[in-house]
Amino acid sequence: MGRGLVRLFLKDKPVSALLAVEELHPAYAALVAKRIDSTYPHASTVLSELERAGLLAARPKGRIRYLELTDRGRSVASALRALLEAIEEPDPAWMRMGRIREAVESAKGVAGAEQRVGPFRRDLAILAKEGGDLAKEARDLDRQIGAILGEG
Repeated sequence: MGRGLVRLFLKDKPVSALLAVEELHPAYAALVAKRIDSTYPHASTVLSELERAGLLAARPKGRIRYLELTDRGRSVASALRALLEAIEEPDPAWMRMGRIREAVESAKGVAGAEQRVGPFRRDLAILAKEGGDLAKEARDLDRQIGAILGEG
């Protein structure tokens, strides 16, 4: 892949534009510009670069050029989505859960563990109200704390 594409995808607007074309049906430059919060001229320039790179194709119909991803464009969009998911800022509730889990693990078998882990039960009760996988993790960790505290 050329240096130009690498530089292109390290910028927010090209990534957003490619993903907008994937999401919008129909997609055309003015609509993409609005979706990515950009001016029409800038969005048009970005879309032209993406088209030259073979990531999208334009299909003129009347005065409008409808845009669609090519096979390569779909592949790149999929990879970008995976990258964005991987680098998104973690959920604060899950980060809190991780810190509590580390504290519980480090307290196991240590004198005074009861005083170190007991206070986390209140936090876990709050996290359990979130529902889903987070609630399941919170209940599991609460059982582990219960075992440290000598509960049945």
